[in-house]
Amino acid sequence: MFAVVFAALLVGFVGYLVSLQFTVRASVSGRLCTGVISLIVLLMVGSFLWYGLQRFQVDVDRDGWTVRIGRYRRDLRWAEISAVVIENREIEGRGHRRTVPALYLVPDSGVSLDVPSDLRATVDGRPAVRLFDLADPKIEEKQFVSDLAGLAGDRLEVRVHRLNVMLLSEDARQRLNGGRALPAFPPGAEGVRTQRWLNRRRFLLFVGWYLFAVVPALLLTGVTARLHELLGAAVAVLGLFAVVAAYAQFVTLFSHAIDLVDAEVAIAGTELVRVIGDRTDRDDMHGGKVVVLPPGAKRGYGKAWLLGFPHAVALLGDPRTGRLRHHDDLRALSAVLRESPHATDRAAARDIDSLAVQSQVGDPTEPDGAENARLWISLTKAGRILAWAVVVGSVLLAGGWMLESTHYLGGAVILICVPLATVWALYALYRILSLLGAAWQAVRKNH
Repeated sequence: MFAVVFAALLVGFVGYLVSLQFTVRASVSGRLCTGVISLIVLLMVGSFLWYGLQRFQVDVDRDGWTVRIGRYRRDLRWAEISAVVIENREIEGRGHRRTVPALYLVPDSGVSLDVPSDLRATVDGRPAVRLFDLADPKIEEKQFVSDLAGLAGDRLEVRVHRLNVMLLSEDARQRLNGGRALPAFPPGAEGVRTQRWLNRRRFLLFVGWYLFAVVPALLLTGVTARLHELLGAAVAVLGLFAVVAAYAQFVTLFSHAIDLVDAEVAIAGTELVRVIGDRTDRDDMHGGKVVVLPPGAKRGYGKAWLLGFPHAVALLGDPRTGRLRHHDDLRALSAVLRESPHATDRAAARDIDSLAVQSQVGDPTEPDGAENARLWISLTKAGRILAWAVVVGSVLLAGGWMLESTHYLGGAVILICVPLATVWALYALYRILSLLGAAWQAVRKNH
């Protein structure tokens, strides 16, 4: 529905651009610029309408599955299904490939699914149908996997570590692969408060980036464009690289620490398995690379002690307060490192043992209020919509300013604002939906 509504708004925008050309005398370059913008917007309208009109329905109950995806229609009884598999697949991300968990149905031998090419898949050499990526629907993964396990029974195979752990009992988690599952740290509401603390510092860096990188780049481009348009274009390109480089260097400074607060860590044999979102990473604790980094050794981690390979992979302390992990978790890590054949790993084990002695016994995890704290974090993240609106608006104002003194550069800057504004609108929708989801979870928790 949103795609259809958004497409209608874009059509209205194109109509406005076209009507403007007949009511206001415009230059040839202006008409060409408007034509290009209109063509781009119309292509976006077509893609949104195509996406919005695709039917998507996947239902499952004790009788079987009802699949309605686009033109594909199929009802399957449980007797026709050999396995229900959740495993990772690679998709194209922003500049790199990333893995997301996907749901597959594997039919029993002799059952033909007549699957279209875009849904066709192979699981362990067997033909299968890929229903959807678990990152696509707005579902609560833990509840989804739990409900699916109740219906599929022994047919369900979960091959994604963090989702498989959800199905295990607490005792089973502790015995995971003969090792130990370490909880996210800091725990409960404390972890959410630490995220909020890190996000505040990231916002201050964002403000500094805007004031000392974005604004000077726009002003310098506008001033040089008045002297010579080609010089202004060169300054604009250099300024773009400088702005992007400054963002990557400074604004993302606390991003990895925020990821580590969300990470779940498990000891599997001699490997340290880390689950951050949809990504699972493994590091060998007997590889001779383990180091324990004190607070301040790396920027962006506050007061936290860190476990590194040598890059930071796990928090041993709270970035906000400096409070250490529970001594049992620290000793579980040191027990594995102590058996390593490498002196570097054994030295890291001794460092962790010394931290375990300092760790407070019986520190409260303060789980109460975590949902309300997460709601507050979602609210503050929704505030980023306004921050990015200021950035996009500043670029648009700069383009309008340069229209008066340039033939092409001002129009080019305004043209760039079209995809920027589109991305901003999608980002705003994502943040608003996340806020509504957090509010719903808080209401469910409190009632």
